[in-house]
Amino acid sequence: MKRDRLAVDDMLRRAKISDGSNLSSEGVLQMSSKEASEFIRDGSSKSGVEDYYCPGFIGRATSVDSDHKRKFLKVNTTITSENDLLRIMDEFVRKCFFREECHKVSILITVEDELLEKVIISLGFFQEALLRDEVVKVVDGHKTYKDAGMFSLRRAEYLNYNVCFVPFQRGVVAVTGGIDYVDGVHFLNYSSPIEDSYISDCAWYQGLTDDDGLMLSRNSIPTEYDDVLAYLPAELVKTYHEIREFFVKKRFDFDINIRIYDGTEFQIQVWEKLKKIPYGVTCSYEDIALELTDNDLNKARKLTRAVGKACAENPVPILVPCHRVIGKNGMLVGFSGGIEFKDFLLQNELFSSALPLY
Repeated sequence: MKRDRLAVDDMLRRAKISDGSNLSSEGVLQMSSKEASEFIRDGSSKSGVEDYYCPGFIGRATSVDSDHKRKFLKVNTTITSENDLLRIMDEFVRKCFFREECHKVSILITVEDELLEKVIISLGFFQEALLRDEVVKVVDGHKTYKDAGMFSLRRAEYLNYNVCFVPFQRGVVAVTGGIDYVDGVHFLNYSSPIEDSYISDCAWYQGLTDDDGLMLSRNSIPTEYDDVLAYLPAELVKTYHEIREFFVKKRFDFDINIRIYDGTEFQIQVWEKLKKIPYGVTCSYEDIALELTDNDLNKARKLTRAVGKACAENPVPILVPCHRVIGKNGMLVGFSGGIEFKDFLLQNELFSSALPLY
């Protein structure tokens, strides 16, 4: 299941040529309606250029390399509310990172753009350079040249959505999420490549991969994580601590805000049942199917395979404990992280009187 890392207010949309009249009348673009429409038309005809619009705002993202992994942002806006501009810029940046799949975004800010500078710094941008006479301003037909700061942000540094990594005996749990939610849990093997490009970027940035992009070995994973936790979104920090406590048997359930996207009605019903399975207890896929069919055995048997598929597509294993569901014959099947991780999680729970396996 694809994780929706674009989960924002959805105020911005791709600009249309017909938006030119609004941009002109709102004063966002200091040009005629026809010229504003032509501005958008020109951008839409070029590869690597994306314009995003909402009332009072247009943002252009232009590729500065051949594979479109770096974008230069240009913003025109009449919005004066810091909170409103922050929400819009947050969405603009997130669309660049997760819709356009770029690695880094940069923007020029002049000393006159105090509000925009304040907003982007709060998103994690930092100043890379001061460019002398970089921006041209035309006032009453006269050109003036302004110094500008070049501010940049890499995807792995984005403050409002990121990844926390929790190492344990068999591998590493990677949790994705934002300030007030988590939306994905992934299992990574030591000394192995990371398939998800975004998680791989964040692992590299946090010093958890080698020069070949492989996850470090168990003995090489850094033990001190406080410097990273200082900039991760709050719910990820909370999740990091709770999962660590879970592995060492200091916690048996979670108090984490989970956000799930695109699950079918049936999948959501299954996942809700999974949440109710107690720590250290297992049940079968047929047991879940029986609960969903009011103990109608014939209907339940027809649903068993679908229950297994829903468990395998659970986007937040551990937090929604699909590992506690096993085959009727006791076989360990249907776990997205891999059977070896499912086995570890069950062993760590079922032998609760012993020392943790962590």
